[in-house]
Amino acid sequence: MKADLLDKLIEDRIILQEAKKNKVLVDENRVKAKIDEIKGRYGREAEFQAALVQQGLVQADLELRLREQLLMYSIIEAKIKSKIVIRPSEVTEFYEKNIEEFKTPEEREFESITTKDKDLAQKIYDDLKKGGDFLETAKKYSLDAKSFNAKKGSELKEELEGVIFKMNLAEISEPLKIEDTFHIFKLTKIIPFRQKSLTEAQDKIQEFVFNKKMQEDLLLWLNELKKNAYIKISTD
Repeated sequence: MKADLLDKLIEDRIILQEAKKNKVLVDENRVKAKIDEIKGRYGREAEFQAALVQQGLVQADLELRLREQLLMYSIIEAKIKSKIVIRPSEVTEFYEKNIEEFKTPEEREFESITTKDKDLAQKIYDDLKKGGDFLETAKKYSLDAKSFNAKKGSELKEELEGVIFKMNLAEISEPLKIEDTFHIFKLTKIIPFRQKSLTEAQDKIQEFVFNKKMQEDLLLWLNELKKNAYIKISTD
């Protein structure tokens, strides 16, 4: 962890040095706006100043840190981010190679009634099996009927998914005990899985490819800067 921290400190110094070398300027209005935003998180000016003191800082220290962050952001924007180009063919190729990632899983919508009373759960189930209305049956026993939806393979406990994803439309489940609560479900809608089109997936793909290129190009740029920099680490 210390080694990673040291590398990060060195990289920040090198990036700042490159920003100054390229005469990058910081809009002081952005620094002021950020300070005002931070102050807004505190009720009063005194609370803001007290928080700085707790960290061994004064406002000038905070302004310097923000200014340096903006310098680093600006030079990275100019040298790396603004030069990244994503071709349509790259998006298409990524989609075709990772097409399984763009399938939306089966989704189901349910109504549910829950109670901690085993006998009451059985009464509710018997009423529903006789054709009772789900909402009216819940009211009859002073309980709430809740609606929810879930996607297969990602959101439910295994024992719960094993029951409700085998139900047929409009089917009522027998009381299912999970921990100390009994659940009764009615399946109200089935939304089958489908394959997202390239058009639907392209924004997500572009974001992923952009971030990947950004990381790769940033690493190459930093390594090149390190080669041309004199770095001395003091152990005092």
